[in-house]
Amino acid sequence: MKEFEAYLLGALRDATIDIRKGKNYEIKIAQKSKEWLEYLQQIFEQLFGKRGRITKHRKNYWILRISDKNIVEKILELSEIKIPQEKWNTPNKLKEAKDERIIISYIRGFFDAEGGLPKSIDKDSQKYIIFSQKNKESLEFLQKMLNKMGIKTTKITFCGGVWEFRITRKESIIKFIEKIGSLHPDKKSRLENLKRVLLP
Repeated sequence: MKEFEAYLLGALRDATIDIRKGKNYEIKIAQKSKEWLEYLQQIFEQLFGKRGRITKHRKNYWILRISDKNIVEKILELSEIKIPQEKWNTPNKLKEAKDERIIISYIRGFFDAEGGLPKSIDKDSQKYIIFSQKNKESLEFLQKMLNKMGIKTTKITFCGGVWEFRITRKESIIKFIEKIGSLHPDKKSRLENLKRVLLP
């Protein structure tokens, strides 16, 4: 498995799938950042030979659509997507990966899709990185991998209909920013701001 392939597996956590056999095979990723979707297009092209298309959905929102039956079936096989999302565990290719760089890429893609941090960051604000997901096992896998890297997390809790955990310790937040980071333009900028506030 290549690093960009692992990144896509994480990024697909933000995807929705629409399959009506004989009629429609489509995977959609909706985002405010068109630039991030354009980066995913490059990965789809490298892996499958097609980029999909990006359309404007509503104000400040974009959708990347992959509407090719063969590609959608390959994505399903690679990602092991399950519907509903509560049943979508970590893909076996990730569980079997021995190279830490593959795991890091997967966590980075997962964070860029479903992770978060405060929008407004200053010395007096709360400082954290959060992962949330309807499937608990996928977070348990992330938590285990992060802890192995020395990035300590809170316990996984159920809140607002999803499972979540946070990274709240200063040392672990900085290590996450330096080791995992982000390729999402907005999140990358906010992580850099968070690091500036945390470091003396």
